[in-house]
Amino acid sequence: MILSPLNEDATDEQVLRRIVGSAPDRELLDFAAGAGGDHRMLVEFTLGLLEEDLLEIHGGTARLVERRIPLRVLALVKHRLDDLSASCRHFLQVAAALGMSFMLEDVSRMLHRSSASLLSPLDEAIISGIVVADELWLSFPNEFLLQGIIESIPAPARVALQREAAEHLTGNFTAYANPFSATERPVPVSGHPGALSAGAGKSIEDVCSPAHSLIMDGRAKAGIRAAERILTDPESSSAARLDAEASVILGHTLLGVVEDEGHAQRILRQRGVEQGDLVTLMASTAVSDALWRAGQLGESLRLGRTAVRYSGDADPVWRMHVQLALAGKLTDLREFEQAEALIDDAEAGLHGLPTRIWNAAPAVVRARLFLQAGRFGDARREAESAIAATGPHAVPVLRPLAHSVLSTVALYIGDLPTAAEHLHRAQSELAADRTALPSAQYAWTELRIAVKRDGPRAAVDLFAGKYRDLPTQRSLYIEDPVAAPFLVRLALDVGDTGLRRSVLETVDALAADNPGISVVGLGALHANAVANGDAAGLSHIIARSPDPIAVALATEELAKIYRCKAPARRRGIASLPSEPAPVGAEEVTAPQLNPACWAGLSDMERRIAYLVSVGMTNRLIGREVHLSAHTVNYHLRKIYRKLGINTRVELASGAATYSSRAAIYSTETEGNPGSGRAGGAAG
Repeated sequence: MILSPLNEDATDEQVLRRIVGSAPDRELLDFAAGAGGDHRMLVEFTLGLLEEDLLEIHGGTARLVERRIPLRVLALVKHRLDDLSASCRHFLQVAAALGMSFMLEDVSRMLHRSSASLLSPLDEAIISGIVVADELWLSFPNEFLLQGIIESIPAPARVALQREAAEHLTGNFTAYANPFSATERPVPVSGHPGALSAGAGKSIEDVCSPAHSLIMDGRAKAGIRAAERILTDPESSSAARLDAEASVILGHTLLGVVEDEGHAQRILRQRGVEQGDLVTLMASTAVSDALWRAGQLGESLRLGRTAVRYSGDADPVWRMHVQLALAGKLTDLREFEQAEALIDDAEAGLHGLPTRIWNAAPAVVRARLFLQAGRFGDARREAESAIAATGPHAVPVLRPLAHSVLSTVALYIGDLPTAAEHLHRAQSELAADRTALPSAQYAWTELRIAVKRDGPRAAVDLFAGKYRDLPTQRSLYIEDPVAAPFLVRLALDVGDTGLRRSVLETVDALAADNPGISVVGLGALHANAVANGDAAGLSHIIARSPDPIAVALATEELAKIYRCKAPARRRGIASLPSEPAPVGAEEVTAPQLNPACWAGLSDMERRIAYLVSVGMTNRLIGREVHLSAHTVNYHLRKIYRKLGINTRVELASGAATYSSRAAIYSTETEGNPGSGRAGGAAG
């Protein structure tokens, strides 16, 4: 694309509109702001979005398909780094670990060199425009540049740098953003983005009580005892007593004390929810959490939203619990935008405190959101950041959940050793004398690893032992709707009719109790479709499910159904008919496609491939993905080129083969479908 010179005063919106030919929506403009006004960076960013099919045009508006910095931007940054000396590149990589703004003395401390010895690489960085200086602070001019530098660091070194940077920053209590989040800006304080917060250097006790701090450290029983001492002390102030009562509710909730639910309900009956009242806010959250686990989702959401609405005047350290609790529930429902807004608000509240604490809490909840959204790289970065947090930034009560996220990500990308390692770390945290956030994910992660490593029979032993109640645990199917079809497939493979019946009865009752919750309904439909070999039900999941893993699993199941039905003599058909037709019938002679090629498809291209696999026409596909039939055909041609194929039959077969990698354990062996061998991974 050839562009005439851009006006230096052109806004981001004008540049985007000129290249894309449509008006950018708010999210696209917000993402483009990461170029920091650098027109060349913005042009490369926009062209990269077009090249990688990260934009869709609908109704004259350009929208993001996936929020990911294009390779063109990273290549531009790499080109700029290649023009620098090795010492300057090294300086910039270490500085990038500290965030958008940093001090020279922090870099010198991490490099174990004097500040004087760094003047030469610093001068080179400033002359090149990669670093700008402002009195005592140095900073990168835009977020894309920062992310490009971070991406230039070898992956194994990133975590080590992140951990070391967190240790330095914890010691200084400086208001840096998460060093490995390119979309997050340092919080402006006192007129400078890197300045210390007012009152910096204060102790944690200045922003949270000892009881609250003990609970967040995973020592809930000790925290409750500390709070009870406050409550029995007649000299305690009313504010201290409110904090102590809220701490008791929080501690009991984390410990899973059933009696506390009744206590919280009594508080709500007697006092209702009051603006800024810590006790009623935490009581509402505790009851909301209990209702969620029991599968009463509508009432749980009502209480959770009420608590958030009345939390505006509460201290940020307490408001965070209310916001993150609701964010987790919205994540389960795939309401990602609302959930992320709550996480951002909670994080902003923590950043505004005199002393920065508990940065890991929003990071863990955001990591789980990214995992559910299929953004595995982002999920891994957030979870690693949370685990690496030390001192006041760490939240040990959430660390097992962060390890569970990392274990699941490793499973989905086929790295079983890493998945097992993070499972072991999560179990070590849970076995220690510390409290952890209750979650079905710990058992679910162990079960999937056992099945992948040892085959579906390994689950039988776990269900006969410590996880005998897992199949009837409603919270499992709420937290992960894919669990139901997965367990039904496992039950079919091992011939366990009891397991099949337990799963279906549980998810059917859950869906019946929550008729307005589409994710729950789709999970029940998916499980029943697997149990009954229902091709229409599986096709509906492929077309409508917001979960990429559910779509992949349904595609694999549908391919198996058609393969079993297809006569062996059917071969060599060149194309699918315009109406839905059996997919697996032609697969016997379809070429084997390289999984790496499939991994190179965009999310939109993979979704179109899956819809092709159920025999949809371009017009029907267009309705599902909100594109014209012509645009769908354009995407299909690109898919064919990327995969080196020519027909819809080959594409449908490839989609079925590729999707089987998402099943955690493959249900096929060569020439013997349905044997249930361990292997495979999600793409």
